[in-house]
Amino acid sequence: MTRTRVTALAIAIAAAAAVVIVLLVVAIGGGSSDGPAAFLSKDADSAVFVSWTRVGDDVSGSLSAAEVAQPEPGLFPTVTPGQVVPQTASFTGTVRDGSVRLLIGSRTGMNRVNGRLDGDTLELTMPQDSGVQRRRLTPASQADYTNAVRDIRDHEQQRKDGAQAAKARGERAARPAIKQAAIAFQKALAPGSNDNPCQYMTAKLQKDVTSFGESQARSGLAPAGRSCAKIARNSQADRTLPLYEGAQGVARIDFSEQVMAALPSPPGAIVTWRDESARATATSRTPFTKENGRWLVYECCH
Repeated sequence: MTRTRVTALAIAIAAAAAVVIVLLVVAIGGGSSDGPAAFLSKDADSAVFVSWTRVGDDVSGSLSAAEVAQPEPGLFPTVTPGQVVPQTASFTGTVRDGSVRLLIGSRTGMNRVNGRLDGDTLELTMPQDSGVQRRRLTPASQADYTNAVRDIRDHEQQRKDGAQAAKARGERAARPAIKQAAIAFQKALAPGSNDNPCQYMTAKLQKDVTSFGESQARSGLAPAGRSCAKIARNSQADRTLPLYEGAQGVARIDFSEQVMAALPSPPGAIVTWRDESARATATSRTPFTKENGRWLVYECCH
């Protein structure tokens, strides 16, 4: 099962305005007699708990669910990815001749739940984007559900810790390659270098640099026919302190989920150059990203 398994159920619990139809298939058993009954389904990432009290054909109770929150689209997500937020909603309904009819939520966001009661196993069939998803619940207690939610949180924390450790290992391994690429690029910008600085740029940046040079030529600001390397070197020569002058080298490397803070961009690393490490200007730092297995300059020189 995927980690989005109980999303439809969570919508029902939150009493969303749209109606979510969930089929409850339960076989006759522990919940078939008058009195309380409760059922639980759990795994590493989610849990579903149903408890009710039955009097004749009438039932009333609550449906609870907890799952690891996934990233949400938009600028203002309602939950933090990885957060585990249990939700509970009450219901009323009937059980007659094995048929179950429940109404979950409030009048402003009511969701109808249909199903069957048969034995001590409760099976939920919920609509998903890719079809339906079934969950099998067995008799349990409120304490079992509380423990299941705790286990989900513990499992998610272990996953986060493992991901963070793997990220740190990856960054340590990447630093020498980034430093090597940065210094090679820095040296290749020198007017007398035989190396091509554009080979250390992403394909998009090479295209952008060339387009910038062509635009300058059309405006009469530069000669036509300049190569990508020539355009990049000319751009550096216009700076107060070109990257190829002074004490060369890398002062620091900072990793980022987005290498251009103001624009959508890929993850990568920001290189701060040694001669400019004390400056607070945009030109003191150069973003690098990994493309086709190589660390390359993402934005520079045009």
